[in-house]
This record gives sequence, C-alpha cells and structure tokens, in this order.
Amino acid sequence: MKRSSVEPMRRSMGMTLVELMVSLCILAIVMVAVVGIFGAQYRNMGRDHGIKEATREGQIIFEFLRLDLMEAGWSVAPEMSFYFEDGGTGRSDKIYINDTALIDIDEDEHMDQLISEDCPGCSRIEAGSGTSSVTVNELDVNGDGKNDFRGAAYQFVISDDGLSKVAKINTVSGNQLNLEVELGGTWLAPAVYYCVDDGNADCHPDSSTDPLWVLRRSDRSSGGRQVVAENVVDLQVAYRDADGEYWYGEAGCDGSGTGPGKCEMSPFDPRSIDLVRLTLVVRSRHQSRDLLGDPRYCRPAVENREAGVGPDECGRIYQVFSMMIHPRNN
Repeated sequence: MKRSSVEPMRRSMGMTLVELMVSLCILAIVMVAVVGIFGAQYRNMGRDHGIKEATREGQIIFEFLRLDLMEAGWSVAPEMSFYFEDGGTGRSDKIYINDTALIDIDEDEHMDQLISEDCPGCSRIEAGSGTSSVTVNELDVNGDGKNDFRGAAYQFVISDDGLSKVAKINTVSGNQLNLEVELGGTWLAPAVYYCVDDGNADCHPDSSTDPLWVLRRSDRSSGGRQVVAENVVDLQVAYRDADGEYWYGEAGCDGSGTGPGKCEMSPFDPRSIDLVRLTLVVRSRHQSRDLLGDPRYCRPAVENREAGVGPDECGRIYQVFSMMIHPRNN
C-alpha cells in the first residue's frame, strides 16, 4: 500500500528528460516560425517604405523638370530652346534649357522687350563667334541692373548655332565671355543645366563632402550645381523628329547625326523635334543585403543606358518615372 501510493506522486512532481527535450524542440520550432514571420513583415515594411520614398522623390523632381521643359523657348529663338547631351551606355544624359525665368511678362519693361526685340532673352554676339572668347552687346539681358552672365556660378550659355551650341562660362571680363569650349552662332542666352552627380567633374563640385547620386541644377543665380533632389541615379532623354518617323537616344542607338538609330541629333535643332520623352530613375535611401543578389533590385536599363551591376547599384528599390512633353517651339 505504501509503495503504490508513493510512485504516482513521484511521477506527478516533474517531467522526464525525453519530455523536456520534446517540449524544447516544439518551442524552438514555434520561435523560428515567429521570427521568420516577423522578419518577413519587417522586410516588406522596409520595401514598402522604400517604394513610397522613391515615389515621393521622383514626383517632386519631375515637377521641376516639367516646368522648365514646358517653358523652354520662352523669349528666345526656337533653335535656342534646349539642348540634350547623350551620356552613352554608361552615364546619364545632360539637359540644357534657356533660362525661362529671365523675362517676366508681369513686368512692363519685359513686355516691351517681348514686343520690340527679336530675341528679348538673348545677347547678340558682337565678336568671336566660333571661338572660346566671345564679346556680347550686353550683360544685363532683362534690364534689372544686374549681370546675367557669371563666371563663378558654373553657368552655361546656349546659342542659335547647331554644332557648337552650349558652353560653360569660365570668366567674364567687361563684355567678353571666356568660355570652356568654342561657341558659334549670332545670339546666346543664359541656360539652366541639369545633371546627375556620379562623381564626374562636370557635375560634382570640388568638395569631397558633397553627396553623390543627386540631381544638380545650375543657373545664373544658384551658385552652381545645387542639389535639387537626392537618390537620383539616372536621367535619360529620348526625342522624336518633327516628321514622327524615328527617335533619338533609344536603346540600341549608335553615334550622332541625323536619321534613324542615332543617339544624338547632330546638328542639334529643337525645331526638328516634336516630342520629348523624359525618364528619371530614383532609388530608395537604404540598401538591403537580402536583395543584393536579386537583379530585380538593381538599377534598371533605361533608353540607351545599360542596367546597373555590382554592390553599389543593387539591393535597393528603384522607381522609374517617364513623361512625354511636346516642345512649344517646333
């Protein structure tokens, strides 16, 4: 009687080693499942945030570019409206647009300029056309008493020439503009410059602390290559000829010239362009190691620019924004 009453009581006081091991295994399985679900939800949340972040950045940037390109050609000759420089398969394109903010129709004197002058937003080249040192008739284009051409602002000018169409101002001496390259034509005007900073000197300022992979903008008053948006990795422009037959700058293009299959129109004439396709690629701020090996999360190929490869261009959320624009002067 005593032995039979003690044994059940001993068995109820604890677990056997086998039971303990089974319980721990079950607990470990449950914990692994919970951690996996939590990790997947966290990664999805991060990707959703990256998509929203890139979308917001892209929409803001596009508004800048859209307004400038929609007004391109305001107060200048049609052939001076804009210029697109092809970056080839390995770099972003560059955009030059006449400075549309120079002439304000709300100002009476500017309205008089629009009525009375052939090119109210321009200066006439008096001497040196076709060289890197040109003399203009005036530096104050809009009559506000300020110099509209500055050598210290990383400022470009655009001319009515077809071959040597844009140039950066190095210095200004009197009415003489000393340029980085030769510039032809009869008229020139202050231009707005857009570029994507990948570290190249034509877009990246001298300071080593300036950020990369940003969209920069220069004009007559900005001080040069100012950041207008972060996390921009590509800017591409394709444009259709006025007859609507072929596009310049599309995937598979080669060289420059006039006709189908070219990457860049030469000589460049905005009057021969009836439609512009502008494409911008924006990426999320944060990189995920889990996505590095997935090509869907590398910088995509756009127009004639090849897709990104390598650890710096993969592992992020990318958003592509594209817009069709009909130039006003064609």
